[in-house]
Amino acid sequence: MLNFLKTTWKGWRRLALILLSLAAIVFFSRQLTLRAPVSAATDLKPFSLTGYQRLLIMAPHCDDETLGSAGLILAAERAGIQVRVVIATNGDGFLFATMQDFRKLYPRPQDFIRFGELRQRESLAALKILGIQADQVTFLSYPDRGTPSEWNDHWSARNPFRSPFSQDTKSPYPLTYDPNSVYAGEDYLGDIMSILKDYRPDLIVYPHPDDVHPDHWGLNAFTRLAITEVNHADITFRPTQLTYLIHRPDFPTVRGLKPQESLVPPPALLSLYPDWVRLVLTPADVQKKGLAVQAYRSQLPLLHGLMDSFVRSNELFAPVENGSLPVVNKGNPDDPSTWIGTNGQPIPPLERDPVGDFITRNAVPGGDLVAAYLARDGSNNLWMCSQVRDEISSGLTYRLRLKAMDGNSVHTFQARTGAAQTGWTKATHSGVYTCAQVSLSELGNPWVVFMGTDVEGGGRLMDQTGWQLVTIPTLP
Repeated sequence: MLNFLKTTWKGWRRLALILLSLAAIVFFSRQLTLRAPVSAATDLKPFSLTGYQRLLIMAPHCDDETLGSAGLILAAERAGIQVRVVIATNGDGFLFATMQDFRKLYPRPQDFIRFGELRQRESLAALKILGIQADQVTFLSYPDRGTPSEWNDHWSARNPFRSPFSQDTKSPYPLTYDPNSVYAGEDYLGDIMSILKDYRPDLIVYPHPDDVHPDHWGLNAFTRLAITEVNHADITFRPTQLTYLIHRPDFPTVRGLKPQESLVPPPALLSLYPDWVRLVLTPADVQKKGLAVQAYRSQLPLLHGLMDSFVRSNELFAPVENGSLPVVNKGNPDDPSTWIGTNGQPIPPLERDPVGDFITRNAVPGGDLVAAYLARDGSNNLWMCSQVRDEISSGLTYRLRLKAMDGNSVHTFQARTGAAQTGWTKATHSGVYTCAQVSLSELGNPWVVFMGTDVEGGGRLMDQTGWQLVTIPTLP
């Protein structure tokens, strides 16, 4: 009996600590949100569906398709546009909701699977309210919160990721696009490419690269790479790409059910990338979206404040723009402020990151990323660097990552500060910069590369730049 009480007390104490941490995050995020300036939604360019024939919505979890694009789905149907929805994971790793639904302090793997099946049914019910039938919905059934691991660490199907929730390395769900796919990056990419080739959408909507949820930015990277791969093999495949945002502490700027108000982009992102577009919803569309949100019964007890916040008079989308790969004429590889291009001008960042946008990043300037840089020298080497707001800290780990496609396979390059680790190159660091170099031949002489950078402290991700894609032209 004593052992039982000890075990139970440990469980409740762990739960209390987790809840207190979440409460602190919400409190400080709200304070930042309340101080954030708001830009008028009417200043954004309106988006028109004219000319499109096939819309594809990519969602990380069961509910994101409704939160981010229910109004777009309704508008597309009115315009006679075909609609298909692809949901990447079943959201079966939501611990607190699983505990609540099954009244268990320690859910078992089969409980998480049952919860994933429930979430699939909720998406089908919500989408039916929006006029989408079950045969228009595809569940990839990859593991909740596993997308970054499949992207970074478990690319090969020979080394699949194991879900910490279901304990599986492949989908246990009857509703699965390809039951033979395992939890690995190459299968994840292959499934999306297969859908793109089969459906051939001319408008694709997927998560924003600066969404802080790992499954959201991860799906952005997989979708963007899949689109690029299909286009490389078929240049006639050139869909319009838009992204939607769900998870950031500074978005939506005001929380709660306010159906007559407008969503506006986070000021920190809008200041760097101002080309957001808006879709105005009719009052009837707002009402239907609200009803669809209510279909996610498993999510509402814990997340209704966030979910209700997306029932507004408009929806927001950010366009996708690929980066360019400049050639360095002169400069120090470890100091991008010295990089001069062949045009005689300083080389700008490949990707910019908002500064001081979250409480933790504002408090630790050495962990607050400002930009990522990528360039090519005349000897076919890639120079890459990340920049933080202030002097780098010895207590933090700074990482640079590349995914390179050579037409047949994917090559990974990783560099980091700190102690040497297998599979990682030692990065240099000085002042505000962390840098590394790699030859294009080492990457298989790729035609495209994806770059991402991040900062980690105490085993937790502090900041990261959105992954950016660049094609590599042949030097004259």
